[in-house]
Amino acid sequence: MNLNDRAITLNDLANSYAMKMQYSKAIERYREALALYIELAKNRPVDYGIYIAHVFSNLSIIYLHLQKYEESEELYQNALRMHRVLSKHNPNRYAVELAQCLVDGVLYLKQHSFTLYEAEMAINTITLDCETDKLVRVIRKLHTVS
Repeated sequence: MNLNDRAITLNDLANSYAMKMQYSKAIERYREALALYIELAKNRPVDYGIYIAHVFSNLSIIYLHLQKYEESEELYQNALRMHRVLSKHNPNRYAVELAQCLVDGVLYLKQHSFTLYEAEMAINTITLDCETDKLVRVIRKLHTVS
């Protein structure tokens, strides 16, 4: 099995553990997958950066469930940095992911609602479709609640 396939398998296994709330097993598998994605990203950073960001986000969610808020926040910030870099590199492909990460930070990690403006600006760089339109509505609703 090559590195890519191994990383995907570990990530899928981690997702399965997380869904079953077997968080310690999920964390182990995510960390193993993360190490492989980082290794793969050395040669192809744009291709594997999004997987790294997703693993950081998934780990952040697990630590949030475990009420380990500092760890969750640090992992979220890592994911957000990755999303920002990717979105800057290719907005058409990654702007929605960046916006969703920013919205998740407001919803789940109590990030300042000011970040919703960044989310909206990211989305404004691309053509809206049904999915992005739905995200824009969530952002606007959060603006009115905040």
